[in-house]
Amino acid sequence: MFVANDQRGNQLNVAEKKWTIERLRKLKANSTFICPQCQNELDLKIGSIISAHFAHKKHSDCPSNKGGPESQYHMRGKLELYDWLQIDENVTHVELEPFITDIKQRPDLLIKDHQQTLAIEYQCSPIDLNILQKRSGMYKKANIPFLWILGGKLLKRTGERSFKLSQFQWRFTSKMEDGSLMIYAYCSKIKAFIILRTIIPFSSQVVFANQSVISKQTISFTQLIRQQSCSINFYENWFHKVRAFRLKPFPFTTKQANTLNQFLYQTKHASLLYLPSHAFLPLKYNYLIESPVYVWQGWVMTFIDEVPLNSTFSFHYIYERTKRR
Repeated sequence: MFVANDQRGNQLNVAEKKWTIERLRKLKANSTFICPQCQNELDLKIGSIISAHFAHKKHSDCPSNKGGPESQYHMRGKLELYDWLQIDENVTHVELEPFITDIKQRPDLLIKDHQQTLAIEYQCSPIDLNILQKRSGMYKKANIPFLWILGGKLLKRTGERSFKLSQFQWRFTSKMEDGSLMIYAYCSKIKAFIILRTIIPFSSQVVFANQSVISKQTISFTQLIRQQSCSINFYENWFHKVRAFRLKPFPFTTKQANTLNQFLYQTKHASLLYLPSHAFLPLKYNYLIESPVYVWQGWVMTFIDEVPLNSTFSFHYIYERTKRR
């Protein structure tokens, strides 16, 4: 935390360039520091490795502290984003950790451009999903547009174009103009944004995506939030994953996959592994169905197989059959 109030109610931002080590030590000796959100006393930490910052005392119950103490990675990244936005000619005003009285929340950053005010949350560690949902809900209630940026270190690559997303990380996805999903991330170690576009899940955790790594020095905030959708460029990687899945001895790790596999054995005398490739398609809207791609597309294939030759079927037919499953 870089912003606090002193005993007289004055706001202090120790991220400002004017604060030398000597000035900070004098400030610490002569002042008391209060959290604007919970009104509890804070400690001023002055170090040579980690930037000067405020910290809650042990056993604090401040809502801003629910995710645990801030890491050096998070503080450094937040400060880099703050500095980056300050020199952006299209950003008219930027605040670091402002306390929004109406909703009693402190976004990491609050910016104003020529069109709107927008809150930015930079999240570098997992937090309870209810807390994340509540924060988003309060911004919506106050009609404040918001942007969640994931800490880049949380992105786990599983292949050249594939990543592992937890249920927590799925909450950071947002829709692009064409309806496909994307994730914004920022890594303070490489000082760059990592953007995943056209995210297509293979299973509930493994996804494929087009990845862009963009230095913050080469992109403005306006360019960042106006990312264009792009065509899929990972077909080869996707079908390599399908081949690897087929060769895996026991790939059925979910109840849903086991149910489909048993059905196929009983009715077709075949394994799920022998479903045609049409049951493994990388569709832009795969994310709308929680089941692994090979499960829901596999069931669709079995429903179509029930239709007599030279007959037609409708979407409603597939939908009703799927609901019963």
